[in-house]
Amino acid sequence: MNFENNKIYHGFRLVKSSPIKELDAESYQFIHEKSGARLLFLDTDDDNKVFSISFRTTPTDDTGVAHIVEHSTLCGSRKFRTKEPFVELLKGSLNTFLNAMTFPDKTMYPVASQNDKDFQNLIDVYLDAVFYPLMTQMPEILMQEGWHYEIDNTDAPLRYSGVVYNEMKGALSSPESLLERRLLNSMFPDNTYAFESGGDPESIPSLTQKDFIEFHQKYYHPANSYIYLYGKMDIMQKLAFLDDEYLSHFEKIDIVSHIDMQLPFKKEKRSTDVYPVSSGEDKTGKTFLSYNFVYGTALDTLKCFAVDLLDYVLLKSQSAPLRNALIKAGIGADVSSSFDTGLLQPWWNITVTGAEPENTDKFRDIFIHTIKELVEKGIDKKLLRAAFNITEFKLREADFGQAPKGLIYNIHLMKSWLYDGDPVSQLQYESLLAEIKEKIETDYFEKLLQEVLLDNQHKLLFTFIPDDKIAAANEKKLTVLLQKKKEALSAEEIETIIANTKKLKQRQQTPDSPEALQTIPMLALSDIDKKARKFIIEKKTIDGIEVLAHNVNTNDIAYLDLYFDASSISSAKLPLAFLLVDILSKVATEKYSYEELANAVNLNTGGISFDLSAYSKIGEPDSVIPKLIVRSKALTAKLPELFELLEQLTVKSCFTDKARLKELVVQSKANMELDLLNSAQQVVASRLSSYFSPSGAYNEQGGLTFYSFIKDLADNFDERYDLLQHDLAKLFSSSFTRKNLLVSITLKDTQYDAFSAEFSKFAVKISDKAYPLQKFSFEINKKNEGFQSSSQVQYVGRGANFIRNGYQYTGKLAVLSTILRCTYFWNKIRVQGGAYGAFVRFGRDGELYFGSYRDPNLMETLQAYDGTVDFLKNMNISDREMTKYIIGTISNLDVPLTPSAKGKSAAAAYICGITDQSIQKIRDEVLSASQEEIKDLNKMIDACLKDSAICVVGNEEKLKENQTIFKSTCNIFEASN
Repeated sequence: MNFENNKIYHGFRLVKSSPIKELDAESYQFIHEKSGARLLFLDTDDDNKVFSISFRTTPTDDTGVAHIVEHSTLCGSRKFRTKEPFVELLKGSLNTFLNAMTFPDKTMYPVASQNDKDFQNLIDVYLDAVFYPLMTQMPEILMQEGWHYEIDNTDAPLRYSGVVYNEMKGALSSPESLLERRLLNSMFPDNTYAFESGGDPESIPSLTQKDFIEFHQKYYHPANSYIYLYGKMDIMQKLAFLDDEYLSHFEKIDIVSHIDMQLPFKKEKRSTDVYPVSSGEDKTGKTFLSYNFVYGTALDTLKCFAVDLLDYVLLKSQSAPLRNALIKAGIGADVSSSFDTGLLQPWWNITVTGAEPENTDKFRDIFIHTIKELVEKGIDKKLLRAAFNITEFKLREADFGQAPKGLIYNIHLMKSWLYDGDPVSQLQYESLLAEIKEKIETDYFEKLLQEVLLDNQHKLLFTFIPDDKIAAANEKKLTVLLQKKKEALSAEEIETIIANTKKLKQRQQTPDSPEALQTIPMLALSDIDKKARKFIIEKKTIDGIEVLAHNVNTNDIAYLDLYFDASSISSAKLPLAFLLVDILSKVATEKYSYEELANAVNLNTGGISFDLSAYSKIGEPDSVIPKLIVRSKALTAKLPELFELLEQLTVKSCFTDKARLKELVVQSKANMELDLLNSAQQVVASRLSSYFSPSGAYNEQGGLTFYSFIKDLADNFDERYDLLQHDLAKLFSSSFTRKNLLVSITLKDTQYDAFSAEFSKFAVKISDKAYPLQKFSFEINKKNEGFQSSSQVQYVGRGANFIRNGYQYTGKLAVLSTILRCTYFWNKIRVQGGAYGAFVRFGRDGELYFGSYRDPNLMETLQAYDGTVDFLKNMNISDREMTKYIIGTISNLDVPLTPSAKGKSAAAAYICGITDQSIQKIRDEVLSASQEEIKDLNKMIDACLKDSAICVVGNEEKLKENQTIFKSTCNIFEASN
């Protein structure tokens, strides 16, 4: 680009340009002269282009207005007058990312696509949505997305409903989410962070239409916007479009959206609060103890980087001294921490889980004593270097999973840009790395600890105690409140609410007109690549061991996955095997203590992890292929060190340290308890899968079933230890053998020989002893379970296996999934039912799964699943809409893959028998799908629903009300096999 500073391009004045060598990019910062909009363009060769428009949104109450506006702007606009353009884009664009996000002080609207035409369409729809939303003219949008009174007749009880209302009831049912909310509000009592930007369910119903509109009018102006463009594009065309179509229609104004600094506390604060658990639930070991510190600003990138490194050194690694001091002192089961630089004033949180309230003072004393000791004696330089290495590795790797790189860079740079700093400073890490590396050899980090943790008075010691009475009390309080509200209403007011409810439902149930749907831009099938992406895979052998080589440019990183055959593990030993993979790399080896091992892994690799998982062959629901997987990554220059560590981990791990094993078992139990509440939808999906397939039943042994095992083991550890360490050692030695070992290596083919030479040295160290194969016994068992929790909402699942019902997987099912998710389930379960989301999955092994997420309903959702058959029978859509569904399905098939994901997906496909030909066949079936073929799938759905089972995790009272639909109900923490 030949841009010149201070020159104007299509209304945008270039303020600053600079290279970002870390991203191989050029950055250009503009100001739109007429409207005041800021724009940052990162010019790179990345085809996965990203656009985002963000606004600084600073709430002044707990109504969640920022969050509700974020939902509502995407419910129709000036040019795109469908009820939900967002959903139309989900159905029919090639987006690689499409969403909107509310943070404590900003709202972001990002989209991404690899297709130029599609990318332009997405930008247009999003800009029209944020600047010209229909929400300002239609009260029903606030009612649907935020909250409303709902009543169907004069005798029915009054209740609240709304998508965000139910979403936040679900979000704040999680103890960790509730704790984070309490801490943030307590640490910043005098500025915008004192309020819940997502919305407190108690306060959401006080949001009025007037306040809703005024919030949008105040903050959603170009002068308060941050526009971001990333990737390979015609930037001049984009600037011209932004100016002509949108920004030139606005005049620059002064907007008060700045964030006041929270004044430091004059002395440390203490606070205690309670969170809900189920009635009668055991409260032992479920207190959270949390120490929190606010220091500096997000604009001080060096200090933020250094404190983030300290967080890893002190608390994240198995060798972390503060973490280990707290665990060894018996303060709690585990320690978690976070250093949040996504606020104007960064916040460091250290929390002990699995604790008791009486340990609060002891927690603080050990914390302070350990920090003082580290300041006085110095931090082990090995710890600092190891933390530095793993941090540098992750920065250079830039692997963000399925999220586009450009999106993550956008979120990072907002840490400066939002607070009027230089956004590019958040991405230029080379100078920071160089400076930090020098400071490791000085006393800089000790002084920083003194400054941030000891001398700093802006800190809060917080005790969060479980209470099994408040959930029921809050429910009763809400019931009484709504009863009184109804009693205070006149007959006319009640009729008005009934009329408004009917009007809302009528709007929700009325399809968009063909004219409205025509306004949503979309691609043609001719824009779609007919060829499916091929797997990058070449079969080789090294010393008789099968190797899958993936020739991918990985920036000199080797991604190595070892798939050990787990067929020698008996069904009875599966819970123990899941414990084994959980503790490997956390116990000592012949050469290393567990602390030394953690340092060595961090110094020489990008990480080593273990997993146990069963695969199944495509089209064969009765097949089960169990694998114990070792995933690792390192610079190719560090392959010798990687293999030395892999030898220690897979050949020479030790299980004789009783105290250490007990710590790990107790940690595993505490973490499982949090996971069960935070990932209820995964519990539901896993249990349903276990009813119908052996691979599902196998994998579920690491889920809720594993919790029963680990809880019993933790409660009786001392009596079980001798047998435990004996069984672990025996299982360990029989699990890591050469027999049927499959290796997956992802790197450039020019580096393969170097890998092969090192692997040969490692392979001879692995046992070649053969162990008898075990048959995993399985019987179909439709348990129909209900699991009660302290949640205020439900996760409602229904499942079956369509192959067992005589059907096969085809690409048509992928199209059906898009149709159900984005139309029928979206309208019936989310829009009309008020749930936050609904899911559909058709697996190549025959798995059918319907699931809802943060759902206020139960029976109504199951009835919606039943209605799928009639929906399909009566489906009547235009050719244009059918094309849209096909394009949206292709978008899901063409998700961009990182280098490591390319290798991982190819290896998984190989294990499951998925070929390039089968992938192409599915793509062909998607592209040729007709409405009649999709409608005909109603027969398959009907057969599966008649053969289906249900599983629900949810509110205790709701499950009791509907107890007759379950074969069994129990508290989620009391579930047995």
